[in-house]
Amino acid sequence: MPMRRSWRRARSLQKLATDTVRRDLEARRLHAGDSSLPEGTATVRRRFDASRPFGHRELPARPVPLRSPREHAQELLASALAVLEAAQIPVGLRRTDHSPDVVGVAVGIRRQDWARAGMLLAREIDSVLLGLGSRGDASRLRYTASPTAKQIASLGAVQLLDPAVTLHEGTVISRYGFPSAVRLERWDPTEDGRYRAAVWNPRTELLDPEAFVLDAGGGSAAVPASSSSGEDARSPLRDVSLFEVDFPIDVVYTWVDGTDPDWLSRKREVLESATGERMTEGAAADLRFVAHDELRHSLRSLERYAPWVRHVYLVTDRQRPAWLREDHPRLTVVDHREIAPPGTRLPTFNSQAIEANLHRIDGLSEHFLYFNDDVFLSSAVSPDLFFNPNGIASMFLSRALVAPGAPVHGEPASDSAGKNARALVREATGRRVSRKLFHTPFALRRSISYEIEERWPEIVSATRDAQFRRIDDVTLSGALHMNYAYATGRAVTRSVRYRYVNVGAPDAASRLAGLEQDRDELQTFCLNEASAENDPEVIDRQLRSFLRRRFPDVSSFEVPARS
Repeated sequence: MPMRRSWRRARSLQKLATDTVRRDLEARRLHAGDSSLPEGTATVRRRFDASRPFGHRELPARPVPLRSPREHAQELLASALAVLEAAQIPVGLRRTDHSPDVVGVAVGIRRQDWARAGMLLAREIDSVLLGLGSRGDASRLRYTASPTAKQIASLGAVQLLDPAVTLHEGTVISRYGFPSAVRLERWDPTEDGRYRAAVWNPRTELLDPEAFVLDAGGGSAAVPASSSSGEDARSPLRDVSLFEVDFPIDVVYTWVDGTDPDWLSRKREVLESATGERMTEGAAADLRFVAHDELRHSLRSLERYAPWVRHVYLVTDRQRPAWLREDHPRLTVVDHREIAPPGTRLPTFNSQAIEANLHRIDGLSEHFLYFNDDVFLSSAVSPDLFFNPNGIASMFLSRALVAPGAPVHGEPASDSAGKNARALVREATGRRVSRKLFHTPFALRRSISYEIEERWPEIVSATRDAQFRRIDDVTLSGALHMNYAYATGRAVTRSVRYRYVNVGAPDAASRLAGLEQDRDELQTFCLNEASAENDPEVIDRQLRSFLRRRFPDVSSFEVPARS
């Protein structure tokens, strides 16, 4: 038996060594190919993030105005469709909302047009590259600006890539790389005159020739939507699957600048009114909390990894980040006064009171995600991570247990909120809440929040009127909402690849390094200053440095200036 174990271990080590050598050779081959790519109309060569084991690839890139990766991909898609239409090559568009790409569709091309279409696109679109190979990951493909017809004909799918960067004062502030590629798929004829995908995809059924049309909708096709009848006469490939999320999902952030003198003055005034004691300037200074520019970088992660989000709402108290664009079509700043019911005591400095009003945002979608600004996405996520296609929400349970007993003074507000949620859910269902939730984006539904408000109006109203946290507060956009949704059959538990880092802990630097190392494996992470065991300046410096390294690309939500 020991000999067998030794043999297996030796075989495992041999395989590991062989795989490592193979990956290194493959990486060298790809990097050598990248270095030989002609500049064409590109004016710079820049590094683009790639999946492991390659890490990055140097590609020729053209400068473009600041935009989102999705907008860049949509422009490329529109250009490709225009070229194919001019050449009288019919296409069909297949939804890819469950893929890590950002454009949302793949372009289907019939076998008889396949090689010609690829050659035309490579020739007619400036700076475009074709990714050739059998791997699905666009970053692992071999790219060329001048493919041969034979190379294209042998493949069932290729990637159309337009590497680009936004420059500000000569510095790259945003990159548009592999996630912005457009997938081209070959569809082969069958004996009965229909077509089947050459490589596997979610649309494995046979398609009639009418599925491929000359007018595929131009750039608007980048975000395909089903019609009211459930059919799309232009492209049946775009029908929505029963197991596909097709409803809008918005995102809500709550944010405050705790160093703003006006905000501090309002907070001091409310505290003095509540305590009956005049506060000193020193006491007011103690109320300040250090912001590390988390919101800016959380928005960067959102735009990069969840391009399917319809709209972002930023809930604040008469504030606006100086770096935030004034005119972004997909972001709205909402003041506390706009969503609080008449008669609510304002201003409030109680996050749970603010969260009790999020569902009252005008225009907010039924399904929405609630982000704190210390929550980030780490890799591409699809909407069905948070909501099932039938609308049921996902909840991400921690192994940590809700502490026993009633709320007590001095405990963390999240512990008190968890206990209050347990009591109300038990009242409603007779069942007990036992586990806490991860500090991830919460998948919420407006209708459930309204239902909770109607069921416990006095409790919700008291939370809204609490200008500072109380142990009796409820979390209408947190533990109470999620556990009530689960108890009433409108949420299910689900796993998520998540990590929490206390940025104030002594081991914060090594844990932040771990987040960088495991960036592609994780889906979301939280950076919370749960304690201040390190010097505040060290905490701030470490966290800002990590965020700049981890999310270097400026988002379209920002004023285009070097950050």
